[in-house]
Amino acid sequence: MSKSVDLKKLLATERREDFYRCATQKLLVYALGRELVAQIVRLELAKVARSLAEQEIGLEVTDAAVALLAERNQIDLDDPVSKYFPEFPAWAGGVAVMNLVNHSSGIRDYLQLTWLQGLVNDADHYSDDYVLELLARQRETNFPPGTEYLYSNSGYLLLAHLVERVSGQSLKEYAAANIFGPLGMANSHFHDDHTHIVPGRASGYAPREEGFRISETTLDMVGDGGVYTSVDDLLFWERNFEANRLGGGDDLIDRLTTPGVFSDGRPMDYAFGLTVENYRGLDVVHHGGAFVGYRAMFMRFPTEQLAITLLCNRSDAEPEARAFAVADVLLSGRLAPPGVTADSATDFPIEESELGRYVGDFWNEEEGFAAETALEDGTLWAVHSPERRNELQPVGENRFVMLGVPANVVIDFDLEDGRVTGMRRTINGKPRGAFTPFQRRQATPGELRAYAGDYYSPELATWYRLYVDASRLLLKLGEVEPMELTPMFDETFEHPDWGAFEFERTADGAVGGFRLQSGRVRNLAFERR
Repeated sequence: MSKSVDLKKLLATERREDFYRCATQKLLVYALGRELVAQIVRLELAKVARSLAEQEIGLEVTDAAVALLAERNQIDLDDPVSKYFPEFPAWAGGVAVMNLVNHSSGIRDYLQLTWLQGLVNDADHYSDDYVLELLARQRETNFPPGTEYLYSNSGYLLLAHLVERVSGQSLKEYAAANIFGPLGMANSHFHDDHTHIVPGRASGYAPREEGFRISETTLDMVGDGGVYTSVDDLLFWERNFEANRLGGGDDLIDRLTTPGVFSDGRPMDYAFGLTVENYRGLDVVHHGGAFVGYRAMFMRFPTEQLAITLLCNRSDAEPEARAFAVADVLLSGRLAPPGVTADSATDFPIEESELGRYVGDFWNEEEGFAAETALEDGTLWAVHSPERRNELQPVGENRFVMLGVPANVVIDFDLEDGRVTGMRRTINGKPRGAFTPFQRRQATPGELRAYAGDYYSPELATWYRLYVDASRLLLKLGEVEPMELTPMFDETFEHPDWGAFEFERTADGAVGGFRLQSGRVRNLAFERR
């Protein structure tokens, strides 16, 4: 009973800060634990809709379907992708099915690719066939398969089609017969027809200048998401991890929850659609999801018999941070003390004159984007844009915690002879990028005109037009509003949403094209024509 009281107190306290940030407050938390005498504690802020689009479980269900095919010897997880997709280029022969499962394939993310084509609106529609043709045009992968982890929706779209090509059933049909049906998940299905009416469905919302707008997708792709379900059904899903009813016994559950390994033997923290890690001394498996106006989080503490699920229908919801906050209450007394966080940090006095050494511009080579720090009124700030910044609170020697963000973000600076030589970022205890200082390049209009022209990407089948307006280099793409490309250094320009443009020159010194680094898409080539 005390845990229920504490959790209700947490909800009441955080409610003033819009704790769950779900537009219609349609959220449920299920907690199943020994201290609760094996009762399900249901906390309802309002009447939950019968069904809610939930992206994250789509991966888990897709993986369960793939695992069942492997369990029944219908596929081998070491098979090359080319076995099932012979229409793909030669690189598919070096990608194993398991690489698709644990996001180590290096295959470029189709959502990012279509974004770079200018398909940036919720209502932009394209088909599975369109995406398969787009992936078949890619000349290379982001990196050699098996060497890195980089989330890719393409991998799970391909797994959905693999299930269909092997079983003869669509993923929707296969999951209904082999997963949802046996588990009693009567209100769950893969939503592969956006025109299909779902009784009790909760709409997705996104904020705008005044109020909200409906945020839904017209896409019919499944595998990387697309499961419509309810919190009641998710309880059946969670219980299956305790007593498997899908065949294969404990072996199937072990397969689903065992992290993968990289090609050089390094361990991963990602299993079959689940991140497997340690949180304050306890094992936890979880996965979150985000698409259009929906946000979700599924989390299990196996040794504690505790599961927490959050389904939100508001695009600015932060279910991961909130799920961990709920876990902190329900598992208080069993969790180890937290590391340095924004809440636990104590002041570490630093003179304003010393803070100035941390001011500057920093470049992340791996992901191709810049970070900026600025000093104002004795406070160090992380500057994301002219409109958005976060305070950096000193918590130790050359160490800061970022305030005002849902994650635990720690910034460490490397110094040599009193000069900053690098910056490292850790998010929720995981290293997430190394940065090196750089001096921003200033370019004259005459210098910018060297980059003006029309550029074509055969892999996107898309044209970009670059032109100079006053002292700005602008990018025009279809109906998308013109975007300014900011000079960084050497031949590199950046746009905060599009990524880093690395221009290349021909032997005679003319600009011949560029390579675009854009998150889940790397080294995308554009030719000047």
